[in-house]
Amino acid sequence: MEENNNQQLIDMAHGMQEDIKMKMLEMVQQAASPYDILYEIANYLEAVSAERGYAQHIIDNIHTIYGIALKDKKPLEDEIKDLKDRAARIQESLDSGKFSEEENARMDFAIKAHQRKINQLKDML
Repeated sequence: MEENNNQQLIDMAHGMQEDIKMKMLEMVQQAASPYDILYEIANYLEAVSAERGYAQHIIDNIHTIYGIALKDKKPLEDEIKDLKDRAARIQESLDSGKFSEEENARMDFAIKAHQRKINQLKDML
């Protein structure tokens, strides 16, 4: 009976994990960055575990440890891209004219803070 149960667990895991296995193999064959592979796996694990924020936690740690501390170029470039994307979205909101003066001031401050961080990271490249 235990052997049957074990086989069921193996069959279930094989089916559930096949997508990520194939995705990872495809990414390796396409010479994707190891960081992009890690990001993909982290997103997958977040989805299957229902642990909200897991992938972002992993990405933040990669950016900090491998990017800022070890000065590896790819995580720094990824973080700069993320910061630029967020700053652009904030700028769109600011430009929309839909917000109060106080809210506009906060958005302007956020854009400037993003730009300072971008410059700091660029100096590390």
